[in-house]
Amino acid sequence: MFERSLLPILLLVAALAFLYRLFPIVTGQPHLAQFFMTEDGYLMLTVARNMAIGLGMSVSEGTVPTNGVQPLATFLFTIPYLLTGGDKVTSLIGIHLIAATAALGGFFAVRAFAARVLGQQDDHPAWPWLAATLWFAGPLLLRHTMNALETGLYTLAALLLLLQFARVLDRGRDAGAGAGLLLGLLGGITFLARIDGAFLVTAIFAVWALDCLIRQRTGFSGMLARLVPPGLISVALAAPWLVYNKLSFGSIMPISGWSQSLGITFGQNLPLIPVKLFEHMFPMLPVPTRFESSAVVSLAMAAVVLAVLLWFLAGLWRRGGTMRFVVAAYALHGLAIAAYYGLNFGAPHFLSRYMSVLAPLLIVAALWVAIDLARRVVAGRWQGGVAVLGLGAVALSVALLARPLLPGAEGQGHFQVVDWVRSNVPEETWVGAVQTGTLGYWHDRTINLDGKVNPDALAAIRDEGNVLRYVADSDIAFLADWEGIANWVTDYPEFGQVFEVVTHVPEANLAVLRRRPAGEGGASAAAQEDAAVGVAPQD
Repeated sequence: MFERSLLPILLLVAALAFLYRLFPIVTGQPHLAQFFMTEDGYLMLTVARNMAIGLGMSVSEGTVPTNGVQPLATFLFTIPYLLTGGDKVTSLIGIHLIAATAALGGFFAVRAFAARVLGQQDDHPAWPWLAATLWFAGPLLLRHTMNALETGLYTLAALLLLLQFARVLDRGRDAGAGAGLLLGLLGGITFLARIDGAFLVTAIFAVWALDCLIRQRTGFSGMLARLVPPGLISVALAAPWLVYNKLSFGSIMPISGWSQSLGITFGQNLPLIPVKLFEHMFPMLPVPTRFESSAVVSLAMAAVVLAVLLWFLAGLWRRGGTMRFVVAAYALHGLAIAAYYGLNFGAPHFLSRYMSVLAPLLIVAALWVAIDLARRVVAGRWQGGVAVLGLGAVALSVALLARPLLPGAEGQGHFQVVDWVRSNVPEETWVGAVQTGTLGYWHDRTINLDGKVNPDALAAIRDEGNVLRYVADSDIAFLADWEGIANWVTDYPEFGQVFEVVTHVPEANLAVLRRRPAGEGGASAAAQEDAAVGVAPQD
């Protein structure tokens, strides 16, 4: 009974989830600028806008070249700015539309992937749509796909690559050169969508090589004949970005990656990995932040995730077919990024986003296990049991989407800084901040201090351990950021001789430092020519 009405309900929920993504466009400001947009998203938009208005890949009013972005999304995001002449507000409509379109493409790609996998378990047409709807309407995943970053586009590219890999394996020896070349093209696109897509491309080519040698028995030369041309296409697409990074910034990894790996402890993120995988396996069950650091919670969720994945992989392998090889490549990609971000990377607050490309695999695995369990427990009416569970999961996801709309919901987190600077600092005055995505978008003369997009700040952190000397010797007249920045003048007395606290409002998570007049701290006149704007010190 329930399974018959499941598909129309799922399609209705998917339509609502798509309209939800358009909410900022319909309501306009301030939601247009704040509802989905993230701090790092604004970093990418600043670069995209500068490219559109002729300043190249840069920040800080075009004065600081950068590669601290993912290239494919950044180039796509230039389109609205080209169409509007660089208008900062109107262009956000286009940014939301691009993100929503990529997410919609991801919805159909997840359905196609789920249909290929779950079809070997049960061919009911509603199950792939259920997996896709859970991905499309999950509260965390929805916001990740609308964050003004590459997340949604990356998931779409990865799934298209995996689906093409399935087609190549299906055809076996009969696969034409065109199918392999398309695979290589999609591999290059996936890498440009996000640099860790290299793990997925490598996993696919490794599995493909083994399939050629073991299952298809093409021989070593035959395997090379199949893999080398697509591999060269992937490399050809990736090469310009890698060469640009190496020649201009000294490393093939963007500086944003280096900045987020500074000062880390090996394995510091590992306990969080199971929590983030659990949240993406069950997108209707986001884990409260206060529980994320619990060892008990981490171990429990690790047990659940491993049990589901092992059950799923064992069942899929027993069924045979080429999709098991596709899923094996996807799983290897998951192991690679879990190890990389868990063991050798910082920025734990971004782990959910980094792991989100695995959500389609994790959701399909959970649904596979649910179908298996329902068959054993509910017997003859097991499809209705799965449908009821699915509807409950979707209903919970939809209910959670209301949270950001409730009065008192946490906002974007950086507009208190933007509002203060707009009200107190002239456009021509240089402002510095550790977190400059949002502020740097709305105030052009903003200098980034965490090194994500500023190679000079990154070099200062590497050489001296902080950016205090870099700031003191710069043209920065104000420092504006979260309230912790106020400690700079007390923790480092020499720096306190150069800057003073003029605003410190912990309840608003805001602090502002101003360069002292030349007579007080000895700062150069050139560095503070725009410092005085009539702001009285306050606590």
